[in-house]
Amino acid sequence: MQNPKWLLYPTNWNVRFLCDCKRKDKDKEVKVHIGVAKKLSTQRVSLVSDHQICQNKKIVMQLTIPSLWNGDAHKVIKVIGFSLGTIVKDSGFVTEISFLHFEDDGRQILEQNLHHHFG
Repeated sequence: MQNPKWLLYPTNWNVRFLCDCKRKDKDKEVKVHIGVAKKLSTQRVSLVSDHQICQNKKIVMQLTIPSLWNGDAHKVIKVIGFSLGTIVKDSGFVTEISFLHFEDDGRQILEQNLHHHFG
């Protein structure tokens, strides 16, 4: 039986991320990009965006998690990840990112929400 921590659940959750991989001028401001977490676990994410993320780069992300109950606010967790690879798809770029560090109780919040939404 496969370990639930490694299962990738089908999501459609918003992600904001910082990427400086193509920055030539180090004084230039880092741009915030928008993407969608299409597949997600507590260990990694498959991120779709219009930005090609370089391989083997640290990525700072804010993952918006739908609320557990109607009327509650969405949760935003902050994660530092490491890009494993990017491929070109119809909808843009798909990047596989492994999670390195969650801020505060982000990992527990993600675990609770994945368990609630997917059993």
